[in-house]
Amino acid sequence: MMRRACLVLLIALGTAMVAASWLLFRGRVRDRVPGFEGLDAPDVADGFNRVALMPQMRLLRWFVARRASGLTPRGKVVDLGCGPGLLAIELARRAPELHVTGIDLSDEMLAQAQELALTSQQAERVVFGRGDVLHLPFAEGSLDLAVSTLSLHHWAEPVAVLDEIARVLSAGGSFLIFDLRRDMIAPCWLLLWCVTRWAVPGALRRVNEPLSSRDAAYTASEAMQIAARSRLSGWHMREGPLWLTIEGTTMEEVSHDSGGV
Repeated sequence: MMRRACLVLLIALGTAMVAASWLLFRGRVRDRVPGFEGLDAPDVADGFNRVALMPQMRLLRWFVARRASGLTPRGKVVDLGCGPGLLAIELARRAPELHVTGIDLSDEMLAQAQELALTSQQAERVVFGRGDVLHLPFAEGSLDLAVSTLSLHHWAEPVAVLDEIARVLSAGGSFLIFDLRRDMIAPCWLLLWCVTRWAVPGALRRVNEPLSSRDAAYTASEAMQIAARSRLSGWHMREGPLWLTIEGTTMEEVSHDSGGV
């Protein structure tokens, strides 16, 4: 009798949890909310850096570096919005013939990236500098690869940024833009909700991260429209359960109708 009562109780609790999760998911933000107030505060930046060292973020960098170096294993690379430089270092370690430049607007992040390059013994092939993604500090056709992780939703003019990437890449140059997708599946959204509420440093909870990044992200359809309006050629979209990538290799002649291969 006791076992049956416990089983009934567990079933009731499980049903209640599923129902509550579904109601929570149904109440999620549907339209894009591109607000980033407070993200430059030192304690928030420190919180992001602490999260960047977590195992799941290491896995993300491994995934992006592996795919990007597979597209272009040698040449000159730019990491757009490099933050503390972890992806740039991972790229250099994975592909010894890549020379990586990381750019960011945060002097604090760049200082951390420079220190990391020295301690990781990659300073000869990795450099960091201040740079605006709308005005990349590179000559036309001078780069072989452009990468970006979790920055697309921060760009105020994403089409213009993709145009800049197209300008600085050589013919046959490659690109990989990785970001969250706002139309992620329910379990992933619920995981982000839980992480935001209980797993991240307090400074990130104050700015509702990483859930705010999901709310600011694009759906796969919206990202495709952005790429289609840009001068970036040879792109295609890849979708995961909570992420998307705009990636590919540029073609000899740029055409607005040539994307989405």
